[in-house]
Amino acid sequence: MNSLSEIASQLNKVESILLTCHIMPDGDSIGSLLGLGLPMLSAGFNVTMFSADEVPERYKFLQGTDKIVTGNLPEQSFAIVVALDCSDHLRLKPIWEQVKDSFIINIDHHPTNSSFGNLNYVDATAAATGEIVHTLLGEMRLEPDLPAASALYVAISTDTGSFKFESTTTRTHEVAAQLLAAGVNPKDITPLVFDLRPRRAVFILREALTSLKFSQDGKIAWMVLTDKEMKKAGARDEDLDGIVNFAKNIEDVEVGLLFREKADGTVKVGFRSHRVDVSSIAKSLGGGGHARAAGCSLESNLETALQAVLTAVDKEV
Repeated sequence: MNSLSEIASQLNKVESILLTCHIMPDGDSIGSLLGLGLPMLSAGFNVTMFSADEVPERYKFLQGTDKIVTGNLPEQSFAIVVALDCSDHLRLKPIWEQVKDSFIINIDHHPTNSSFGNLNYVDATAAATGEIVHTLLGEMRLEPDLPAASALYVAISTDTGSFKFESTTTRTHEVAAQLLAAGVNPKDITPLVFDLRPRRAVFILREALTSLKFSQDGKIAWMVLTDKEMKKAGARDEDLDGIVNFAKNIEDVEVGLLFREKADGTVKVGFRSHRVDVSSIAKSLGGGGHARAAGCSLESNLETALQAVLTAVDKEV
């Protein structure tokens, strides 16, 4: 693994930089993108922040989201492409063909990361990629202003489940404390990120809970959402964030699953657990993630996906 000082040195000597994150961005990816991009822009770096997918509505309150280019990658050359929070190159699939021959810096905290960059910094002990970005800013001698600090706070608080997951460490709280010292006020951020939901998100939660089923021993719980149900509720993928935890957080359940049928013929599966290493299960199915939170996408119909995943999980449970 390369060092953050090496990465800082590389970033400090080039003219054009693309900062990007994984498809279907979450709080950590958007927070890391803004947390690194905004200080670099303020310092005069020629930086483009890019997300193939739209910024989820719940994070649009963050200052600087209007500076994130979405959709199609600009037709220009970049000296360096920085991939943030991407466990493998498939998480950059919409733009991979355009950037694969570029000099790529891979910064991530997923233990299943494939080290696809020319420079790779993957710290699986970090609670979030935003935690790593905060350290990188120090190596670059850049200070996050309030908008950047708020973005990094969102990155860390979302990937730690508001600081309650086992990935939360002393270092995590130390970084959070520094962000608070920079002016971040949790009471202004927490309700927007964790509490308020559009009506469609509640409607699709209702559909998911209606589908709830259990394995015979009660250790596996799963919910299923069809594409038809998603359309009926007017729901978006971002509205599914956190739903899988309703299955996991049932007494005696070891692994919670959410199956989401998509119109393109694939099934997206979310895994959550208390003790079981679901990252290894997800990886065996072509996905990845963390020990207690992972995911995969299967090119199959819903019934086949259910059988494959439940069989794999049952072996571990």
